[in-house]
Amino acid sequence: MIIDFIYPENISCIICDNPIKKSNTYSMCKSCFEELHFILDGCVKCGKPIINHSLEKQEISGCSYCFNKSFYFDRAISCIEYNDTSKKMILGLKYNNKTYMSKYIATIMKEKLEVEGLEFDYILFVPLHKRRLKKRGFNQSEKIAKHLGKEISAQVIDSIYRKSYTKMLYKLKKQERFQELKNVFAIKHSKNLLNNKNILLVDDIFTTGATTNEISKLLKETGVNKIYIMTLLTRSSDSYVLE
Repeated sequence: MIIDFIYPENISCIICDNPIKKSNTYSMCKSCFEELHFILDGCVKCGKPIINHSLEKQEISGCSYCFNKSFYFDRAISCIEYNDTSKKMILGLKYNNKTYMSKYIATIMKEKLEVEGLEFDYILFVPLHKRRLKKRGFNQSEKIAKHLGKEISAQVIDSIYRKSYTKMLYKLKKQERFQELKNVFAIKHSKNLLNNKNILLVDDIFTTGATTNEISKLLKETGVNKIYIMTLLTRSSDSYVLE
């Protein structure tokens, strides 16, 4: 792609475009890398960073965000906290055609998976509606998933599709998101393929968990055993960012 020549890999920082050495970690400059807050001790359920929570709630559900909430997935894992620097990775990928970002995101995810030691049979990804896919030209979650599959030698399956077009979720309140996504997704192929399997579902950002939870509900109904959510970004509060 022409854009790859405008922003050549391993010469400029993938976040700020400043010159870097080829040996720099994730092709980032030192300043940008130091602004990334890698999540070391996330909630055992939703994966959000745990900050200033009571011991009572910690024992019950892992954090105040998922306390008294029900999720169909078994566990969500995110790599980095959402902030002004980290969000540029996703915005660059989704809206500035920096598709090579997906490779570095997949590498970060691979290293996180190695630490967590999860075992699963297939990698799935959150789908875009065909209208939004045509407009953007690619599905960022699919690109990340395919690079991750290559990194860890895991099979990536295109199993889920959106039956209907939805509003942009970042414009909606939490409950509106869950309502907007109700019964939106469906399985593409024979349900027997996923029956009793463990699945890693890849997306870019975990905000409220509305999208991944709705897909997880469908997958559980299909007969999937364990569902793990893998995203690059999340944040400690329940405020809403671009999803």
